[in-house]
Amino acid sequence: MSKNNIESVKQSIQELAMGNYRSYPVDYGVATVETETNVESLAKGYWDSRESKEIERDERLGINFEDYNQWTREAFSAFMRNNENSLN
Repeated sequence: MSKNNIESVKQSIQELAMGNYRSYPVDYGVATVETETNVESLAKGYWDSRESKEIERDERLGINFEDYNQWTREAFSAFMRNNENSLN
């Protein structure tokens, strides 16, 4: 899949986020202030670790940090909905 459009970048970021949520359930198991901080930190990590070609792509598409932050939050909400029974 080409990552030359916003929807593809969003999907890629959300897939990465879901993988982190599943791999570290203790850090993302319940919606708390600490969890919100962890989700935002995850978005910042994705943003800060972009390669030059990803930075150029994001600039061309008008993607900014707030987009990455929103997409990781959306992925977290989906993660919580999908796992609400197993986390309680």
